[in-house]
Amino acid sequence: MPAGPGPLVVVLLLSLLLLVAGIHGRLQHEEEEEEEEVQDQEGGSSSFTLPVWAPHVPESGEERREHFRALMAKDMRRMMRQVPELMSKTDMFELPMRSALNIAQVGMYVVVVRIGTPALPYSLALETANEVTWINCRLRRRKGKHPGRPHVPPAATTMSIQVDDDGGGGGSGGKSKVTKVIMNWYRPAKSSSWRRFRCSQRACMDLPYNTCESPDQNTSCTYYQVMKDSTITSGIYGQEKATVAVSDGTMKKLPGLVIGCSTFEHGGAVNSHDGILSLGNSPSSFGIAAARRFGGRLSFCLLATTSGRNASSYLTFGANPAVQAPGTMETPLLYRDVAYGAHVTGILVGGQPLDIPPEVWDEGPLGNDNPEAGIILDTGTSITYLVSAVYDPVTAALDSHLAHLPKAEIKGFEYCYNWTFAGDGVDPAHNVTIPSFSIEMAGDARLAADAKSIVVPEVVPGVVCLGFNRISQGPSIIGNVLMQEHIWEIDHMSTVLRFRKDKCINHQQLNRHHKKASSSSSSSSSPPPYPAA
Repeated sequence: MPAGPGPLVVVLLLSLLLLVAGIHGRLQHEEEEEEEEVQDQEGGSSSFTLPVWAPHVPESGEERREHFRALMAKDMRRMMRQVPELMSKTDMFELPMRSALNIAQVGMYVVVVRIGTPALPYSLALETANEVTWINCRLRRRKGKHPGRPHVPPAATTMSIQVDDDGGGGGSGGKSKVTKVIMNWYRPAKSSSWRRFRCSQRACMDLPYNTCESPDQNTSCTYYQVMKDSTITSGIYGQEKATVAVSDGTMKKLPGLVIGCSTFEHGGAVNSHDGILSLGNSPSSFGIAAARRFGGRLSFCLLATTSGRNASSYLTFGANPAVQAPGTMETPLLYRDVAYGAHVTGILVGGQPLDIPPEVWDEGPLGNDNPEAGIILDTGTSITYLVSAVYDPVTAALDSHLAHLPKAEIKGFEYCYNWTFAGDGVDPAHNVTIPSFSIEMAGDARLAADAKSIVVPEVVPGVVCLGFNRISQGPSIIGNVLMQEHIWEIDHMSTVLRFRKDKCINHQQLNRHHKKASSSSSSSSSPPPYPAA
């Protein structure tokens, strides 16, 4: 008879059985606990908590400013990436731009944009501090009449505008004259790409200045806007497409543009252009909609305001090689509501810093905590407007170089002189030298103005005025006279403002592709925006 298992083997077998039983029991217990947790979660009777730590905010002022700039840059990159790019980041498109001073006697820049299907050209005033793009519009039910504008026959292509030779009714007793400009009317019924917004749509409720009183699906999304210069526009919102020439010369449709079909305009210079092209920091603006599809960057080169009728520069969306050149300045971009600004550190006249209270420039860590401080850029404003704490020392310093000249009284200006402007601001015969003027900005950037940007030449014949006015409430505003003959870039992706001096008259990219773009358009036979009167 064979011998049974030894004691050692029995012990090992018993240990193995106990181990297996223990593991099985633990697994069964864990499964029961897991089932209980799931049941508790489904019943809503339990929860768990994880710690969340607030980001560290530096204590010093400059470190706090840099901290919040980094946060803004991150947020802007997220926003820009929410919309797919139309082309690659290397693509760009450009729109021709002119100064309207010698064309329609208004101190603004006009951009030609082809809108609708078929695409038709409209001359729109460039505004960096506006969020509504609107075009003077005729709805079918109005049978061609347009409230707020002189009625012209449907076949008319020009409109007469009466302007004063004295630049605003000064003491020179100037006479009025008539200038003719082309007026193009936008007709939604004739554009197959027009889509009217309704008050029932969420998109309508998010649009600025909307006047919808109830979410009625049969009511058009209406708006009423009063601008800083008291210009009024009202109408209906819709979505449209623009036709643009991309950097390779091909024509592309830019979709998803919010357009105000303006049925009423009043005030300002509304009769000297077809509408407004907004570049402001708002999802509804043309500038943001286009920049989202072209790398988050836009740039514009401002010709001299007194440039000739046929001179043109450009508005560019996408990477612009002309910006990256010797002498380009960079400063952090600040978002001031819908406008763009920069942090000013000081102003120099004749190389000497002016005594300006530092709190005037303190926008706060977020760049907009103190809405009345700092300075913004506005291409829709001509003269530079400064709060009293800045205006008084600036004008006192400049006047000290011109006070020996006979004074002149011109409406809208405080400091005017009987003197015929010399091209470089130097006139030994009258002992006149316009001093240097510069605005110092964060990042060691400096906006150095030429003499014709410091004084406004020939406001009336033989009279110049300082190109600055007082504003009762901030922020201060850099107008297009001080911005002229510079190229400017707003880089949303990097939250950087770039600029440098440029005559804006020799741009190969525009010259190369503009003719091809025009010949490819179905409306290439349309007359130019401002023909000779």
